[in-house]
Amino acid sequence: MLVNTRCRAKRHTSLQRTPAFAAILVCAALTFSHVPATAQTASAAPPLSATAKAGMPELKVLGGGQLRMFGFQVYNVYLWTPVGASFDRNKPYALDLQYLRTFSAKQLAERSIDEMRGQGIGSDTVYPKWLAEMERVFADVKDGDRLTGVVTATKSSKFFYNGAYRGEVVDPAFADAFFGIWLNEKSSQLRIRNLLLGKPE
Repeated sequence: MLVNTRCRAKRHTSLQRTPAFAAILVCAALTFSHVPATAQTASAAPPLSATAKAGMPELKVLGGGQLRMFGFQVYNVYLWTPVGASFDRNKPYALDLQYLRTFSAKQLAERSIDEMRGQGIGSDTVYPKWLAEMERVFADVKDGDRLTGVVTATKSSKFFYNGAYRGEVVDPAFADAFFGIWLNEKSSQLRIRNLLLGKPE
């Protein structure tokens, strides 16, 4: 579900090889540490769908940003927390991505695994299972499509495509690994992370 990733030299030949929710999707000749991220105000965030909010506490936008590469807009992303409070991974939250380019569900899932591996989270034992789960709950995206990931109080991960429910991954370790692509301090997208957490640039 992303575009978040560390680029590898062997993938520099194609923009379409890249995440992630990551998240989260474009790999090019420079690392993502050189990619500009611009702040997005809370008022710019489209409302969460009723299906994504069902069973959740009142969520408000904590922060948001836009990822660009070489002038190309890749996605807008927003972090929703209970009443907009500081992020706490042990409380419910939602990560909402509006894609501005085209990517397949398979690309998003594969790049998500690359990001997890880059952060040293998870293992080769669990990655195949997580890859299959992501391909099941993700969707192919194009300009304007939204993928929303919701983490419940029990650390279950629910995914929505343009407001339609796609599926659930019942694995707290997966929730920490996947959403950590953007929110972990080891994220390859530290600018995006800071914007999502409401920290000044």
